[in-house]
Amino acid sequence: SVYIPYYRLKKETTGQAFGKKGGKGAKAVAYCDEDSVTMAVAAAIDAVKNTNVDEIGAVYFASTTSPYAEKQSATQIAAALDLGEMIRTGDFANSLRANSTALLAGRDAAAADGKKVLVTFSDCRTGAPEGKFEDELGDAAAAFLLGSENVLAEINYRVSVSKDAVDEWRADDDKFVRFWDVRYAAAALYGPLVKKAVDAVLAQSLLKPSDFAKMIIYGHDDKIRTSLALKLGFTSEQIVPSYYGEIGNTGNAAAGLMLCKALEDAKPGDRLLFVTYGEGADAIILTATDNITGFTPSRTISQLIGYKDDSLPYGKYLKWKGIISTEPQRRPAQERSSLPDYYRNYKKNNALYGSRCKKCGTIVFPPQRICVHCGAADEFELYSLRDKTAVVKTFTIDGLSISMDSPNIVVDIEFEGGGKMLNYLVDCNKDNVKVGMKVRPSFRKLFEVNGNSTYFWKVVPVHEEV
Repeated sequence: SVYIPYYRLKKETTGQAFGKKGGKGAKAVAYCDEDSVTMAVAAAIDAVKNTNVDEIGAVYFASTTSPYAEKQSATQIAAALDLGEMIRTGDFANSLRANSTALLAGRDAAAADGKKVLVTFSDCRTGAPEGKFEDELGDAAAAFLLGSENVLAEINYRVSVSKDAVDEWRADDDKFVRFWDVRYAAAALYGPLVKKAVDAVLAQSLLKPSDFAKMIIYGHDDKIRTSLALKLGFTSEQIVPSYYGEIGNTGNAAAGLMLCKALEDAKPGDRLLFVTYGEGADAIILTATDNITGFTPSRTISQLIGYKDDSLPYGKYLKWKGIISTEPQRRPAQERSSLPDYYRNYKKNNALYGSRCKKCGTIVFPPQRICVHCGAADEFELYSLRDKTAVVKTFTIDGLSISMDSPNIVVDIEFEGGGKMLNYLVDCNKDNVKVGMKVRPSFRKLFEVNGNSTYFWKVVPVHEEV
């Protein structure tokens, strides 16, 4: 499964900000309450939708943009999906090849333990204003569920090449990605390292380029990655599109999106070559199984790319990314959440649990001890609302409260099957809000204070096309 944020920043918009013409295309931009963790959760929810979560034994998170330098993010993803405590979690970081590293580690863990492994790729990399990467780096996430039964594709061969080759980097105190000249990186690093990995995996498998239905290859840009693929003997028809022009180079998520696209279109027996890059290269050969027949993801890449708001102003983008400081609303400063209280209400906060009365069936949020309908005491069971759709009963447009994107849209919603709550509606223009519209929960960041991110569930519109 994949997740692409709703908002887009056009290249012509950034060009105009500096008195330039600007290029064609756009990039996906995470909303001000999104980060690499929330996007990973969004992708993961679809990936595990039809899975018994008790069968999942590990969650891996691959990203160069984890919100924490010291604190695991995979545990947050597992908590949002309500996967329980008896589970292995791990973060794979600091490289654009963290995705395939996590994928191979997940494959090995699934084979060894007999449990399924959820692997997520997500990135929110930022380029400096008026720099090369400002237009090129987009935000997105992908998720894969690995196991040994009913799989869509099997990993048959894999080769890893690792070398300390400095190409793109970011120090702990850097906000923006740094890079050498792309021509040097492509000729001296990318080309030779990827070629070595591809040649080795072809020799290992005794296959040749014409034996593959599709090639998924990550690269700095489309010209560089396509040129290398053609030199390696693949045709342009075999190369899976990157979507760089529509959503930007999404870092660790980019190769994942391409692999998802290849699986969307694959037929039984199709061989796929999956190639990643970063301080070396990984080359992985997969073969689609009979289970691929009739497979349709919950949301296709084309649907998610088409669902967008591409009118994002440049100033608002700078504000969301924390590149500029703006005068805050004249309101009391946001206080940090009580960490003990947040932990005590673990199920409610992380996985959106309310409670249901075992006597009369009434559902309430937040969880209660006394039923408001029948008066029964301590006769409740936990009830998750995170996978339920809801209807807006009434709403208000609040321009006074603290917000990174004023005004806040506050909605009173009623869930299917019962349960009401007051919540924030996001990814929706205030002019499009109406009573009766359908919404669904979305894991988001409420705020960040003292380096600590507080996450909870907001709601987003339900659109039939996505």
